[in-house]
Amino acid sequence: MYLQKLRDWKKAQRKWQPLITVEINRTAIINNLAQIRKLTPRWQIAPVLKANAYGHGLSVVADILKTDKQIPLICVDSYIEAEIIRRQGIKTPLLVIGYTPEHTIIHNTLRDTAFTVGSLELLVALSKRHYPGKIHLKFDTGMHRQGIGLPDVSAALKYGKKLSVEGIFSHLSDADNPVSKTVSRQIQKWNALVTEIKRIMPQVRYFHLSNSAGLALYHKIEANLARTGIALYGINPGNLPINLKPALRIKTVISEVRQLQKRDSVGYNDTFTARKMMRIATVPVGYYEGVDRRLSNKGSFSVAGEIAPIIGRVSMDISSCDITSISDVEPGSEITIISDEAGQPNSVEEIAHICNAIPYEILVHIPVHLRRVIVNE
Repeated sequence: MYLQKLRDWKKAQRKWQPLITVEINRTAIINNLAQIRKLTPRWQIAPVLKANAYGHGLSVVADILKTDKQIPLICVDSYIEAEIIRRQGIKTPLLVIGYTPEHTIIHNTLRDTAFTVGSLELLVALSKRHYPGKIHLKFDTGMHRQGIGLPDVSAALKYGKKLSVEGIFSHLSDADNPVSKTVSRQIQKWNALVTEIKRIMPQVRYFHLSNSAGLALYHKIEANLARTGIALYGINPGNLPINLKPALRIKTVISEVRQLQKRDSVGYNDTFTARKMMRIATVPVGYYEGVDRRLSNKGSFSVAGEIAPIIGRVSMDISSCDITSISDVEPGSEITIISDEAGQPNSVEEIAHICNAIPYEILVHIPVHLRRVIVNE
């Protein structure tokens, strides 16, 4: 159903020129990956493309990365994401890091795709079925959300010996907190686990614990691989001493330019009333297009590098902004909805701050139906 819907969207998009364009900067993604590799030279880096590549477009980002021979594997969340990449003709090894039911794993037909086994029950079931494909065992080192418990390590290794265990991994709960006692305990447990597994199962190829924030803990962690998501797309989790470039920008055009008289209101519920004569722009984007409603009367767009504050409620498909101080603006003028310049009022990080959210949330809410295009800048 999802694949058919995606194909229908792509087919329909060929018939018109879209008003809204999500630009994905190939150069930024490649440079971000290079920066990450310099920070962790002993580790291989596995890009994480789950959740539509953090809103950037699964197929688009996979296409950008497909020629990078240093990538050992790409992480996706689900079987459907893995299938989309394989149907695209991309041959890079994949790891499905989310939950996959036993019957899906057993009957899957995807080439060179490993699945996560995060419970002893699933591991036993696959062992009884003599599953021949690659798996990664996920252990719970303290996040208590997913993974085989450490008291069950001996049993897990017993059954794991009967299967093709390519890797083991866990996940850090608070890696961007430099004084997190939880993460310190997680690392201690993880390092001990790695030592035990290397002794008992020397054939295991990959050991990975770190997410993007965990890259800062490089010298404390016994591993040879790291999974990086948000940093790949140019958002620093706050603790990485590297320069990253946001890879996403959203543009559209102004549909109308209007004059407001003093005391005129704009949008639903009269939340904005003009205190003077103003020029405003109507923009064909709203919360359906990923403009968070919490940006009403707080956020901004930008026109020709100038800030255009959002006024009134953000509607489902329409927003308004103040262009009184910006010259040469007319219907059809380009307007930037989300900037790829860190620190700008309409950058992902600033939008997240205004909305009391996190950058991840803003990015993944960019609808899948918006056309993504690759740019090189």
